Amino acid sequence: MRKLADLLLKRSLLFIVLIFTVSVVGVYTFLTIDQREIPETEVNLINVITAWPGADKDDIEENVTNIIETEMFSISDIEDVSSVSEDNVSVLTLSLSDGSTPDNVLNDVNNLVQSISGDLPENAAQPEVESITNAFPLLSYQIHSDSFENLEAVRGDVESLKQEIIQMNGVDSVTIKGYRESAYEIQLDWDALAEEQLNPNEIMNEIDLSLSPVILGQDVQDDEIIRLSFEDETALRTLEEVRIGEDRVPLLDVASIESVESTPEDIVQYNGEDAISFTVFLSSEEDVPSVSENVESVINDSFDNMPDNVTVDNISSERENVEDIFIGLYTSLLIAVIAVIIGTSIGLSLFGSITVMLTVLISIFIGLIPVPWMGVDLNQISVIGLIIALGILVDDSIVVNDNIERRFTLGDSKGDAIYNGVKEVAPSVIASTAAIVFTFSPLLLLSGANGDFIKALPSILISTMIVSTVLALTFIPAMRNVIPYKKVPKNPGLLGKAFTWGSKVYADKVLPKVLKRPVLSFLAILIVTLLSVGLVRFTPFEFFPEADRSEVTIDLIFNEGQTIQKTHEDTEEVLAHLLEVMDHVEGSSIFTGEGLPNLFGASLDQSGENTAQIALQIDKEKMSASATIDEYEAPLREAFPDAKIFMNTIIQGPPASAPITVEFFEEDLDTLSSEVAELTEQLENEGAIVTSSIGNPVDTLQYSIDYDALEENGISISQVKNELNMISEGIPMQEIIEDGSSKELSLKYADEFNLDNVDIVNIEDGRPETYPLSDFVTVSETEDTPAIQHKNGERTAELQVYSDDGANIESLISDYSNSLDGSTEVIVGGESSDQTDFFIEISILFSVILILVYLVIAFEFNSLVLPLIIVFSIFLAISGGIIGLFVTQTPISFLGIMGMVSLTGIVVRNAIVLIDFIEIRRKDGSVDDIYEAIYESGRARFKPIILTTVTSILALIPVAFSGDVLFEPLAVTVIAGLAFSTLLSMLATPALYYFYYKFKYGKKK
Repeated sequence: MRKLADLLLKRSLLFIVLIFTVSVVGVYTFLTIDQREIPETEVNLINVITAWPGADKDDIEENVTNIIETEMFSISDIEDVSSVSEDNVSVLTLSLSDGSTPDNVLNDVNNLVQSISGDLPENAAQPEVESITNAFPLLSYQIHSDSFENLEAVRGDVESLKQEIIQMNGVDSVTIKGYRESAYEIQLDWDALAEEQLNPNEIMNEIDLSLSPVILGQDVQDDEIIRLSFEDETALRTLEEVRIGEDRVPLLDVASIESVESTPEDIVQYNGEDAISFTVFLSSEEDVPSVSENVESVINDSFDNMPDNVTVDNISSERENVEDIFIGLYTSLLIAVIAVIIGTSIGLSLFGSITVMLTVLISIFIGLIPVPWMGVDLNQISVIGLIIALGILVDDSIVVNDNIERRFTLGDSKGDAIYNGVKEVAPSVIASTAAIVFTFSPLLLLSGANGDFIKALPSILISTMIVSTVLALTFIPAMRNVIPYKKVPKNPGLLGKAFTWGSKVYADKVLPKVLKRPVLSFLAILIVTLLSVGLVRFTPFEFFPEADRSEVTIDLIFNEGQTIQKTHEDTEEVLAHLLEVMDHVEGSSIFTGEGLPNLFGASLDQSGENTAQIALQIDKEKMSASATIDEYEAPLREAFPDAKIFMNTIIQGPPASAPITVEFFEEDLDTLSSEVAELTEQLENEGAIVTSSIGNPVDTLQYSIDYDALEENGISISQVKNELNMISEGIPMQEIIEDGSSKELSLKYADEFNLDNVDIVNIEDGRPETYPLSDFVTVSETEDTPAIQHKNGERTAELQVYSDDGANIESLISDYSNSLDGSTEVIVGGESSDQTDFFIEISILFSVILILVYLVIAFEFNSLVLPLIIVFSIFLAISGGIIGLFVTQTPISFLGIMGMVSLTGIVVRNAIVLIDFIEIRRKDGSVDDIYEAIYESGRARFKPIILTTVTSILALIPVAFSGDVLFEPLAVTVIAGLAFSTLLSMLATPALYYFYYKFKYGKKK
């Protein structure tokens, strides 16, 4: 070992140059690593969508959903299969298991869908398979005008811009909301058809043939290939020339061709004007600022050329959000660097503090090099990780440097001082670093969105800590070797005399009193620690806090069955009321239908013609988003009791589920619907707001076919169904191209023809016979849910419950569940359940952490008892963290819990360093008895322990006072935990070690 150390010292300058060179790579990584606001969360979901126009939900379930669903279970990497069967469409959502490769599963699903498509109904469309990505909005604009015709006039430009943006690097997709699609209907005159003795099938066949392309191919003349082409008329002109039947009856004699506006998916409004929403989504693993700048330059050029009667406003820019956040975080990081410089200067010599600071900064930069390969980018969590790392990394450097200087003061030569100084503390430094690594490693195993969210923190701390330890044991000795030998000041540092005085007081006055009454000292500390845990009940709780943003969103769910136009009118009334009572609204948008394009963390779990979202831009200086919600949500619900209203703002964390969810599993649809309706009524009577995954029952006209009458008159089922289609939605035909875009075409009876005045024509003995359609069809009024939901093949329904009295609601749900005596299974979950699952998981991981830390210390000291002394400091730190949160009334949160877990690895270092010195002195015989060994340990380790604690606290103070509600709990927890643990462990550790010594050896040494 000495030879290796001498080799390093001989080549100190070369080694230093090498380290600085490597750190340049780290600086480059820091400057070029992808930036985003929050960490990416992995979305392992695949949708399989199958359209079957005209089919009701029961037919969809039986003939589409069940067939596809059954086959999906054969793919091993699919963990869960959920489905929704609605009129006209089946949607399966496949959840992939952890560790699966999404691309491979996507290929398997595509192959499987193609193999079973022949088993689906003939009129059903080919299933569409799409992977749900975690792309999030990069930029969003509102294109608005006082006339929708003005917006239609620029539609081509907007569509062209979309195609241009999609092709740009880093862009996942572009969403345009608000434009209204038109279609063509061929509306048949049933009376005219009967007079001409024509039927709809003849018309459909003739139209299909007329619209089919002409395939001429090519010709050969005199060994020369001649291309053949056909000049066709427009589709509308072609339709006007269609002739049907033997008499060549013109289509227009029996029908009219009407352009109709399709039911819009979205109606968008901005500040009271008709608007079009244009949103660009970022691809995964892309840098927000660079991609945004490129996209903005193209968009701005395009929007600058818009007509004067069209205005474009940017309502969301992720680049601006990132820049605002990073300005604050980088400011905190810079302050933390300055704080650490000051912290090291107060207790180390000039050369020592310079060496420590260089080591810390280089550790940060080199530690960042592997971070991109660990799937981590630069975001809020990773920058906070760097700030925490700054406070922790100084520990190794301070301990090593301080011990080298201590050896100088003992009279060692330069080489011996460096070698002995490193050798004495190397085992404890390595052990404490291993403890930190083992503390944070299990956090990488945290599952789900919470694990993805926090991943950056342990990744950066592990990487930088390993580098810091290596540099503390190599770079610091090299630096101390190249510095010309100079006598170390008697009291190094700006507060050197204070540290010297403090170490004497601690070693000569405090420790003797502690060892004189070790039992009393330990019990006093233990009582304080246990009592502090009880403060949890008096400390606020907030799993993820609301962001300090100026956006407030309002989700609106109206009665099912109403049209999107009615929903939009109702939403306008809600917005008008808000603008009347709120004086701090600066802008407003309405998204009726599918809702916001995932802006501001707001999306509708279930959207339709009866749903809408309002996005408000508020002046948060007048009133914060959370205060706005607290003041206006309840009165708004009272003013509009027919709507289910939820006011939200951006949450700084993964999306959360409803506070309480209730899943029903029941095969009988009638039983399932009645139980869902019954519990919903009970919950709403208790003041809860309830939404359902299958929707609330809606008024339904149910058509029933009299099969006996069909058989008696020789009428086929297909004839009846065909006529019913013709008097309702019509029969879809091939799309037609107009002005470069495709439009749907359908064939139906004109609106004046219905069940009462349409006959079925049947040919008997070569003569047509007519029968009223109403002879074979009866209509009854009923109520029915609009969807059928499955989960892993079982029929299910889920209620999302929102209430201020969660305990009462959960009790009611439990009582109702217990009252069911049938085959229905009820599972209660939701946000509170998810949080409970998180605490269970983090408790398990924390237990693993304690075991790993214990094993590391046990290996270091070759003892099974000594680690227990050191682990006690962890409980002191957690108690201190709780006290800090209680005193400041900072909520216990997800990151507050992460702070307590972080303390586990951080605080054991002080106890390890203290006990390691005692053990060294006891074993080498340089002290007369155990008392002197403990006193000398306190004298030698007082300054590095206090100094490392002070610098760690100083590094986190900017975060604690930054006003960032996401990170305040973490900073407060670590600061209070460090301070509390350091002070009390300096008393408890010597007392516990004394017990250990007396128990093991039974006498003084």
